[in-house]
Parts: sequence; structure tokens; C-alpha cells
Amino acid sequence: MPESASVLREAFAVIAEPMPTYQLKIALRDISPPVWRRVTLPADTSLGCLHDIVQTCFGWDNSHLHSFTEPGAGRQFVDFDAPVDRDPFRDADEESVTVAEVLPYEGGRLEYTYDFGDDWRHRITLEKILPASTPDRRVRCTGGRRAMPYAEDIGGAWGLQVVLDAVEDRGAPAPEPWTDLVETLREEGFDAARFDRDALDRELAGLDPQPPTAAPAPDSAEAALSGRPCSCGEVHDGEDDDDLDMESVPVRPLSLAPRAELAAAARQVPLIASALRLAHWCQDGRAATSRDVLKPALGRQAVQELALWTQDDELSALRPEERDKRLARLRSSGDLPCLDDPWRLAVYGDLVEIGKGVAHPGTGLPATADDEGVLELWCHALEDELDDLNDLGNLGLPPVLLGALDMEDEDGHGLPAVVLRALYEVPDGEWLDSALLVGALREGLPKQEARLVELFLLQILDQAALVLAEYQAAEVETGPETSRQRDHVLLGILGIEASAVDSDGTPSAGTRLRLTPLGRHGLREYLLAEGFHAPLIGELADADAPTLLDALLDYDQEVAHSEITGWISHRGQGPAAVQLIDACAGLEADAALRRLAAAPVLAELDEPRALAVLRKAAASQVPGCAETAAIALAGRGEIPEGHGPELQMWGLVDHLWGPLGVADEALAMFLEQEGDSVLPLLEQAADDLWRCDHPATGAVLEAAGRHLRARDKALAKRLRRSVTKVGSQRRR
Repeated sequence: MPESASVLREAFAVIAEPMPTYQLKIALRDISPPVWRRVTLPADTSLGCLHDIVQTCFGWDNSHLHSFTEPGAGRQFVDFDAPVDRDPFRDADEESVTVAEVLPYEGGRLEYTYDFGDDWRHRITLEKILPASTPDRRVRCTGGRRAMPYAEDIGGAWGLQVVLDAVEDRGAPAPEPWTDLVETLREEGFDAARFDRDALDRELAGLDPQPPTAAPAPDSAEAALSGRPCSCGEVHDGEDDDDLDMESVPVRPLSLAPRAELAAAARQVPLIASALRLAHWCQDGRAATSRDVLKPALGRQAVQELALWTQDDELSALRPEERDKRLARLRSSGDLPCLDDPWRLAVYGDLVEIGKGVAHPGTGLPATADDEGVLELWCHALEDELDDLNDLGNLGLPPVLLGALDMEDEDGHGLPAVVLRALYEVPDGEWLDSALLVGALREGLPKQEARLVELFLLQILDQAALVLAEYQAAEVETGPETSRQRDHVLLGILGIEASAVDSDGTPSAGTRLRLTPLGRHGLREYLLAEGFHAPLIGELADADAPTLLDALLDYDQEVAHSEITGWISHRGQGPAAVQLIDACAGLEADAALRRLAAAPVLAELDEPRALAVLRKAAASQVPGCAETAAIALAGRGEIPEGHGPELQMWGLVDHLWGPLGVADEALAMFLEQEGDSVLPLLEQAADDLWRCDHPATGAVLEAAGRHLRARDKALAKRLRRSVTKVGSQRRR
């Protein structure tokens, strides 16, 4: 199978239409000023080829190990030819997947780490999906910021920062152990501010961005079914794993405010407003240092002329003459956050471009006051801030705690997304109470684990609240002083003393948050980048019928009805009936799930043209289609010719076959949730269900009888008795 899959892929690559082009921004993390490259490449490029592209962009020589990691999902893609042990439950071959498969949406992110000693971290962001226009598969560099010296084995981002600072300060002795490198760069006249796009473009032209050559990697849901490692050291299959692969569970569909309103709100955020003012202030050119910051005198001028000091509590508290004296002592424009933060955002977001030591307005500066590009700038800035919460070291947790728990800073990856998802799903206008959230999450946990959950989540919420308030993404109401209570929780976790505060199981009082419309949009973009599926109400109107039915399975009744109404009205009842019936063909479990979702949609159809489609389909011999149409008509009191009492039994078995085909546990959950409507039907038909000619009858009766044993022993026994008759019925 893997070999045939590879052959098919290669054949497809030859005959296929030109692929869409992906525009990626690849940024080296943990370095300031930012170093990044913008490239375009075919969407079906393998991650193995993307590795070669990143290496070329930053001057790496491929002498160390590397990996790609999906934020949120935790899947890791590595070089299977490298001589290193792999985790079979997490690691996949980088040659088994395309860039498009791991970055399906604009704004999606991927992490690339090179050299696990120096730990060079790169963030890869899909900025745009460009239409296919030519079969040319060239990789191109379309932009970038700052040059990169040869940086192999210099100690990571911290070492690079020391080297760049030393090269700039030519009067100081070159520091150890980078003396030779610094002196060489000085002699060569290395200019960190000068990025040669054309030279990199020529290098990239020599690469061949090919599609994957290995068998496709299983998605995270498939990996979950095959097994997973547990903290106990055992390997478990997928049973009873409610929190496994949480990003695969769709987020509750919501509506967003119009983009124009959101963009206007983003402009009012102080950080964004300051960055925009700085960009316009550079209209005539402003002198910048080799570190891409304003010269000190210009920095002081900008703070005064643009009133940036109003965003600094210390400067705002001073009298004008005292503020002037304070600014006069400014040695570097990078030393003042009210200037440095918006300036770096302006540079990183291309609002300002620096060339030959002069800053001018950049290509990313919105052309008009109502330009919605400012919303994208706001989203990227917010995402960067929230992404920092994945590092436990940024949560204000004491190192002694992480040491006692044998945890590293990166072990918190994915926790903020889970917490922020809960905030995102709170209905409009309502508050998320952190104490109630923590109480729900710690329910049923052992006391020690409950304390740990409480401490971590409250710290995440507190830090997230600061970020969301700064970006006007949420209203925040802080609770009473809780540091003493959290100290008790911490001491209890460390085993130093029992925590009297939470002895009754009540979580500490905490912060309340309520999203603004702008914040809801921002959190959706963040969740999408973290790998969550966050649909919008109404976005299914243009979808085909299979996509609609697959999505409706995860929607609540109110949202589902809204989507159904919009979908039908978008195409008319006649075409809707044709598409729905076609989507129900087949007797496999996934087709049964679609039939399950199709029932309430078909119930909305009452026009003559739609009913004619159903009658024609009911008279057909197409498995799945005929029964679905007949059941829909029977619901209107019309029994189609050729269908009798057995139709109800067929529908009941099919109703249960869909969840069972997903997993045995899915059927158990379905019976628990839908028991009030399903059990009376089973009670009525249990002794005759063996006569049903549905191919899944035996499997459904056996599983249903097993799961109902504790709830209704008599019914379970009748179902198991019917199972024994299914074989004899088939033999006849």
C-alpha cells in the first residue's frame, strides 16, 4: 500500500493542474531585532523539502537534527533517515506530508527547531494562499529582514545576540568564545541591517520543492486510535480518553462582528495606534541604528511629538520639565517600552522598512483609514503574546515547583489554548469565571492533581487576562487578593504543608473575563493557528452536502437549525434534496453518520419539487439513498411503494451503525445521550430486529446488548438472543 500510494502521488503530480502557491513567513525566534524571510512555494511541497528551504534561508549547513511541530496537536515530523530514536506515537516522517496538509488555513503556524543543543526555533506562518497561475515550481524569496552571519554552534539565539551586539560595538574587544567570529565579521564589514533578497532568491532557485515521497502520515485521530503512551508508562488504546486530541473536536460555532467594525476597534488599541503613528512619522525618512531602532535623539523626539509617553505610567506621572529631563537621559530608543514596543511591532509588521540606515513607511502600512489590514496586524501581535504563555517560565511559576515536578518550560505547550478555548466558547456578553472553570476541570481528580490543575490554570488565566486587556480583547474583573491562597496550594503540592484553604474542594476565587467582539475574532484566529477547528455560523451555506452533514454532527440543535435553513435557501429545495440524497449513498459507517445528520435537513423539505426527488430516490435501488428517502417520506405519513414495516427496523439499525462504526465507545455515548428516544424503539423491535437486512445488523445488536446490560438487563438479553438468529437468517 505505501508503495502504490507513492506511485499514485507521483502520477498525480505529473497530470495535475498547477498547485496553489503558499506564501510563508519564516521568523527566527528569540532574537531582536527580528530576523525573518518571506518565501513562496507550491502547496504540495513536502516538509522534507521545506526543511531544505529553511536551511537555505538562514545559512544553516544541515549538520544537526531538526523537527517540525504542529502547535496544539503536538504531532512532530522528523527525518526518518536520521540515526535517532523516534516516538512511534508522536513522530511522523517529514517526507509523508505536504505543507498544505499541516497548514490548511491562512494564519496557520508550524514550529521548526534546528539543533536541539543550540535550540534554534523558527516560526513558520502561512500568510497567504495564492491562486495557481503557472506550473512553475520554483521557490522564491519575496522579502525578508536583517542578515544572518554564520551561526552554527555559537550557543543559540543568546549567543547570536552577543555576537551581533559585539560586531556593532567595534570599539570594544571581541568577547570569548566568539572572538574569531566577531573579528572576522568586523573585517568583512558585516551589516546586520542589510538583507540581500536577490542573493537568497538565486540560492532558493537551485532547490527542487517536490511532493512527499513516503506513505501518508496518519492524522492525529488515527494515531489516537492506534495507541498512546501514558504517564504511567503503559501504552493504551483509545478507550475512555476524553481529553485526547482535543483540537480535533470542533469548537462551538459562533458569529463574528463585521470586519470593518473589528478593524476600527483594532485601530483604537494603544499599541496598534502608536505603531501606525510611528510609521506615518517616518514619511520623510528617519535615521536608524544598525539594530533597527531610532537614533536616541529621534527616539526622544518621537515620544514627545506623538505623545507616546502617555502609555508609560512612570512618564505620565511626571511634570513636563521632569519628563524632559528623564527623556534627555535616554541612551537608546530600545530602553523605553512605550517607544520600543510599538516600534518593533511596526518593523516586524512591515509598517516601517529600514534600508541603508533610514526608516520609511513600509509596504504593510494600511493605505487608507478604513483599510482592514490593521486587523491582521493586531491579530498577529496578539497571537505572538498568547503564544508566549506556552512557556511555563512565562507564567510566574516558581522554579522550585517545576523542579519538584520534574517539568521543563516547554511542558506547558498547549495548555493556554485549552483555557482560551473555554473563554472563546462563552456566549456573547457573558463572563468566564476562572474559579468556576477551574472547579469544573478539577472535578473528579485526586487532590494533588486537582491542586496542580488549579495552580496552572489560574496562572495561565491571570497572564492571559493581562494580554487580553492590553489588546482590548477582553474586559477583566480581578478577584480578591489570592496570592496567599495560591501559596497554600503551592506548599500543598510540594508536600510542605496541607492546604487548609482548599480542604473543602472549593477553588480559589479568581479573575473574571468577558470577550469583546474584537477579542472573539482574535481568539478564533489564535485557535485556528493552534490547530483547532473553529467554524463560523453561516459558513456552510456554500458547502457541498457531505461537508454540511459531516459538520452538523458536531453542532448543537440551535446552531444546526440555523445552518440547515441557510444551506437550503442558498440553493433551493429541489437541488438541496438531490445533493442530500446523493450524499447518503453507501452502507459504510461514515455514510450512516451522514444519514443520521441528514434526517433533520430532509425534514425541512416540503416543496413539490423536493418531494418528487425523494419519491424517485425511494423507488431506486441505490443502497442508502432509497432507504433515506423512504424514511423521510414516511415521516410525512407517506409510505413509498416497495417499502413496508421493515423500513423502521432498517432505520433503527442504521441509526446505531454510524456511531458504532466510529468506535465502540461512541455507540455507548450515543445510547447514553439519546436513550430516551432510542430505547423505546429498541424495546418495541428487539425480538424482530434479527430479520432486518441491514449488513450491520449483527454487529449493532451485539454491541447494543453489551452496552445496555447495566441499564436494562431484560432488553440487553433480548438483543443478544436476536444476535444468535442473524446468522441463520443470512444462511437462508
